[in-house]
Amino acid sequence: MIKIFFLAMLFVAVFVTSGYPQTTTKTAITKVSAKEVRAMIDDSRGPMIVNFWATWCGPCTREIAWFDSIIARKNSPVKLVLVSLDSKRSYPNELAAFVKKHDYKGEVLYLNESIAEKYIQEIEPKWRGLIPASIFVNNNTKYYHFYNEQIPKQRFEMELDKLEKSEVN
Repeated sequence: MIKIFFLAMLFVAVFVTSGYPQTTTKTAITKVSAKEVRAMIDDSRGPMIVNFWATWCGPCTREIAWFDSIIARKNSPVKLVLVSLDSKRSYPNELAAFVKKHDYKGEVLYLNESIAEKYIQEIEPKWRGLIPASIFVNNNTKYYHFYNEQIPKQRFEMELDKLEKSEVN
């Protein structure tokens, strides 16, 4: 009797889960160095925004929500890269859970460096270390603009337009 019950439970478990996607998939977040981030900026082709943020930073998370919604609404060709400056203990589980919960659309990377003075000089010497910070770049058109602060929604839309127009010209 126990054997039949066990087989029936196994059958139900296989039957129920076989037709449904797994909900336990993790959001893959790659560790990167400052040198790799700088190379990605220097080697990019097409319009790209690189945003530096952390899960504990309210202005950062509000800004990312604007970025995602405006890029989607405009069907923009801009690639959004979100570089997390969260602590090592947050990577990967807490960071991945946060990204999944907020449904971020951009590519999420984790900056695997903790000495701000070093990585700031490597990535953008004008950066004062505040977050959020963003680099708008299009190497095809030599367009580059750095923001060392949260970008208001309206200003982001104008900057996105400039970045997209630089692609057309």
